[in-house]
Amino acid sequence: MRAWTTISWRRTAACFGTAFLLAWSPPAAAAIDAPEVGRVIAYGLRAIETRALDPVSLADTTVEGLRGLAVLDPAFSLQRNGKTLIAALGGREIGRWDAPVANTPEGWSTVAMFVIQAAQTKSSGLARADEEALYQAFFDSALGPLDPFSRYAGRVEAEQQQERRNGFGGAGIRYRLYRDHLEITSVLEGTPAEETDLAPGDHVVAIDGTVVDGLSRRQVHDLLRGPVDSAMHLAVKRAGTERTVTLRRGLVSAPTAFISDEGGIPLLKVTRFSQQTVALSRRLIEENLAERKAPPRGLILDLRGNPGGLLDQAVGLSDLFLIKGDIVSTRGRHPQTMQSYQATQTDVPGGDILKGVPILVLVDGKTASAAEIVAAALQADDRAVVVGTTSYGKGTVQTVVAMPNGGELTLTWSRFYTPSGYALHGLGVMPTVCTAEGRTTPEAVMASLANGTLPAIANAARWRSVGLTDVEGRHALRRICPPEDHGNRDALDLDIAQAILMSPNTYRTALAVLGTAQASREGQ
Repeated sequence: MRAWTTISWRRTAACFGTAFLLAWSPPAAAAIDAPEVGRVIAYGLRAIETRALDPVSLADTTVEGLRGLAVLDPAFSLQRNGKTLIAALGGREIGRWDAPVANTPEGWSTVAMFVIQAAQTKSSGLARADEEALYQAFFDSALGPLDPFSRYAGRVEAEQQQERRNGFGGAGIRYRLYRDHLEITSVLEGTPAEETDLAPGDHVVAIDGTVVDGLSRRQVHDLLRGPVDSAMHLAVKRAGTERTVTLRRGLVSAPTAFISDEGGIPLLKVTRFSQQTVALSRRLIEENLAERKAPPRGLILDLRGNPGGLLDQAVGLSDLFLIKGDIVSTRGRHPQTMQSYQATQTDVPGGDILKGVPILVLVDGKTASAAEIVAAALQADDRAVVVGTTSYGKGTVQTVVAMPNGGELTLTWSRFYTPSGYALHGLGVMPTVCTAEGRTTPEAVMASLANGTLPAIANAARWRSVGLTDVEGRHALRRICPPEDHGNRDALDLDIAQAILMSPNTYRTALAVLGTAQASREGQ
């Protein structure tokens, strides 16, 4: 693949006119592997061209990316005059180049390489930049005009993101690093460390024979991580006695779901959606139900502050509670974005892990993306009552493209639509019961449900029909119940949730609020 790219890069260079040949001279000493950098830039441009949500211009994207070199040297600038690119340093021209004959990622990456190399011969700041610094500067700037969620991550950051999404091979401990040891602060549930007698307060002084004394946090991190099922030997001190603990690394993922009881009602808090979220949520719910002599009055699903995560995990969590019906659909330019997801009856016996037990979902202004999918799906299916404030309104899906250098491009490539048919982006999920600005009480909510005066009743039809391009209309709807950060601090949400679940008739009334509004709208 690399040989092909190198040949293509040189062949493309032959397509440029005399203007380039007169302006550019090779650098005295190559600071970077030019063919490799050209290959990575071409790969990224191809991904942006084919996967970005809206059509992009390769010329505009490349020019914008090159302007990002100013991060490495503020004196650098790039102008475009028709089909000619003109680079300058401190206002003095250092070269000009014609646009490529072939309007392809390879053609434009060649232009980019010529500009970069010419700039490196004149700028000490750019000459010191390695490949990773150039990629970061180029792609950060190239992606900037697209949307707030498209971004580039270098090799190290990409590795960290992969660990957050998929987990990693490790022991399953949290620790505090000191000069000559690391102190275990907690042992994660369901990990290899839990299966040993490791405990908070233990001091690890060596990892696989390497003493901790003097190691950096990164070095300790690398020693603890490794392939799943690989052996690891820890020298551990406890109460002055040292021993060796041997374990095998397992797939470790930071917990994203936690369960507790609120006045006898189970509360499932989901903090984000990683690869293990559905499996962990299912286990927590099953264990909680097994400990009870009778089914609970309901379940509170707390999605406040949840920034989202993996789409398939949002679909999976919704499916735990649904027997049938749509969960979400996605649409974009790329053929693979045209997807529709429905509930199944095969994930848990009967299709609903709660077997009809009422659900109350808590959302706030920080509830975003995958978390909004869950709230909207359960609300649209009349499976849950949503309490809180209008959610964040991030209704786009990102795809992660693995780059040849080990980095990642995260590109927004589709929008998702709720089962009710509206696009969430810039709008969010409308709560059935609004708690914004603390302007209600449990008693007031009960009275509003009894006399049919909840704001959601009057605005449901507008919410479902407002156009994607009607920005002001969407903002006006969001102001009805302003998005706020409630986190875990707002007791009002929980108080109302408990009050509704403790009264079956009130819950049924609240559940019917939006369903009645939808039926009324469709009947007009």
